[in-house]
Amino acid sequence: MCLESIIQQHLLDYEVIMVDDGSTDGSGAICDEFAERYPQFRVIHKENGGVSAARNRGIEEANGEYILFLDSDDFLVPDAIKPLLELARDNELDVLGYNYTNVPEGATEAPPISNKLEPLEIMNGVKYVEKYNFVTGCVVYIVRREHLVKNNIKFTVGHMLEDAGFSMRVYLLAERLAQANCVAYCYRYCPTSITHNLSEAHQRKILNDYINAANEINEITMIKCDEMPVQCYDRCRTRRDSFVLFGAVRAFKLGKVKEYLQKAKEQELYPIKRLSEVDYPGFKFKLLHWFVSKPWLWNALSKIYKIVK
Repeated sequence: MCLESIIQQHLLDYEVIMVDDGSTDGSGAICDEFAERYPQFRVIHKENGGVSAARNRGIEEANGEYILFLDSDDFLVPDAIKPLLELARDNELDVLGYNYTNVPEGATEAPPISNKLEPLEIMNGVKYVEKYNFVTGCVVYIVRREHLVKNNIKFTVGHMLEDAGFSMRVYLLAERLAQANCVAYCYRYCPTSITHNLSEAHQRKILNDYINAANEINEITMIKCDEMPVQCYDRCRTRRDSFVLFGAVRAFKLGKVKEYLQKAKEQELYPIKRLSEVDYPGFKFKLLHWFVSKPWLWNALSKIYKIVK
């Protein structure tokens, strides 16, 4: 469905770079089939190196003016991309964001969607982060290839949550950016995917990756902080702190609170300030922050949780 949804865009001048990252489920053969059927499709077979390495390879091989990332579990809304590309080109944008919709794991087509594009408000990346409740996933925008090359924006290899630092750099370093009011991407929820794997081994690995994601967001925030109004800085800080917070939730379930919070403290990521209510409204986030801000209590509750569980 993923590759078929690209055909359904009815684009005239485009390329599709399929990176077969050492797959063992027959995906490589499917890529070969599409490469034989469609001249715009090109497949790269490589040893498994993870999502970040695969995406970086795709960026290196790309020749097009704009790049769109599409994960193999997901698919595009029919005929949604062509008008977005036209908007991006006509307005000389570095980045054009769009919306996504969640679909069930077994979904094979997009739900009924009525997209009517409205005039764009063009701004720089700092203003965009200040204004929009953005997500850090790299699949919710098209980005000018030159923007990535000029600013040396790449995915960090060896970590999950790799979108976080990448997307913050894409946004904050952009000179011309806009958000389209349309749904173009269907995210297919898959409980066995890398982001929903509940095995203990995965959880232990991802604790370090929450810290890494927070560090990457902090790094680009510090580079641009002199250009930021208070609202923008507050939202960047909130995104950074949210990764520390949700990592603490995972550490709670694993009984690794003490070690996790100590590591976050050593890297000057903890204690965390209260999350911005613009992005995380409601009493539950205030309460969660209150618990996590008291390491002795959070650790004690974690031990109780492990015993009860």
